[in-house]
Amino acid sequence: MKEKLKRYMTPFQWAEVLAIIAFTVYFALTNKMDPWWYILIDSLAAVCGVFCVVLCAGGKKSQYYWGLVNILAYIVIAMINKYYGEVMLNGLYYLPTQFIGLWVWGKHYKQKEDQVEGLRMDGKHIAIWSVCSVAGIFLYKLVLDALGGNATLLDSMSTVLSIVANALMVLRYREQWALWIVVDVVTVIMWIIAGDFLMTVMWAIYLINAVYGWIMWSRMSQVTSGEEVQV
Repeated sequence: MKEKLKRYMTPFQWAEVLAIIAFTVYFALTNKMDPWWYILIDSLAAVCGVFCVVLCAGGKKSQYYWGLVNILAYIVIAMINKYYGEVMLNGLYYLPTQFIGLWVWGKHYKQKEDQVEGLRMDGKHIAIWSVCSVAGIFLYKLVLDALGGNATLLDSMSTVLSIVANALMVLRYREQWALWIVVDVVTVIMWIIAGDFLMTVMWAIYLINAVYGWIMWSRMSQVTSGEEVQV
């Protein structure tokens, strides 16, 4: 049993999961301001979200199952806090790509290692994705301003970079983790502004996990040298 747990996640990853569970229980018991249903959905989003990103860092296909529950719960929380970029990102993009990603990873999954085959981008493709990301951030900010959202620049950065990072995740690129680090920093700030401490802790753990994910995927990925990625 012990060996099976270690194969599923490393001790560091289990520590991440246990940390968010501990914080979730603490905030659930001490939160006297929000209704019970908000606390329940908030807690569900936090626990499932950390399981998702931790398993993703390890290249585990099962991350998509946890991610599906996290997305549904997170949409509700983001809507209540008027982070419309987060709502649209999760509902219109993350939700359908969960099924696409599960299919793509299934085609490139190494059953013996219980791990997906990772890839790396070359300099040319990094430059193209970077320019498109910056342009997307400023254009999407205009949309969020028109909707009357909160912290629209941060919301736009989080949304656009998450779209790019998630696409790179589906395509199995290591560089997703560099973007997730930026996304996590921005989103931590957003939830500090909103005053939701559980979401703040969840995204802070996401940030730690993103650094760990970069290290893990650097070891398991291969350089593509500009070749087309097969999906």
